[in-house]
Amino acid sequence: MGNVIVVEGYSFTDENMAKQARTEADGVRYAKARTDMSKPDQVFNVYHRLIQQRMFQTPVGYAYMKELQDYLKTMPGIRSEDIRPIPIASNLVVHDTRGITERWSRKLEKEQNKLRISLVANFAFVVSIAIMFLITATSGQTTILNYEKKLQDQYAQWEQQLTQREKAIREEEQELELDFDTVLDDEEEKELQEFE
Repeated sequence: MGNVIVVEGYSFTDENMAKQARTEADGVRYAKARTDMSKPDQVFNVYHRLIQQRMFQTPVGYAYMKELQDYLKTMPGIRSEDIRPIPIASNLVVHDTRGITERWSRKLEKEQNKLRISLVANFAFVVSIAIMFLITATSGQTTILNYEKKLQDQYAQWEQQLTQREKAIREEEQELELDFDTVLDDEEEKELQEFE
């Protein structure tokens, strides 16, 4: 592709066409400055004068003409059949767009495939998160979800064990005290006998 010239957002490869587009851009600015858009009759007259004089031959001018045409179609006092169509210059070349359409179709298909993959991946993530919650809920190990309950159960179990041990120790103490008393009594008797 040769040298590309951009005029009002349109790219041109033909220098003469780009020059004409610049001239039309100036004409559009002039027409916009002189046309009162609040007066549909004035817009209607300007639109038809531009068509009669074939002022515009490039996409820059056609875009302005289409803007005027769309405006006139919304005005209640102007009938649609009175609005003339925009004549297109015979030297305007329109390239075959099949290649562009095929590229867009391929790109659209790729994007749809990405979307499908994304949906499947998101579904897999949701399922895995649900499985993790299920495992956590049914697991016997302490987690952040059942931490308080497990801690309370453990303290209750310790308290019960301590109570049982304390009871066993007291029972043993009572048994030892009795034995100790009897042992001491026997010993005291022996000591007494020895002193005598």
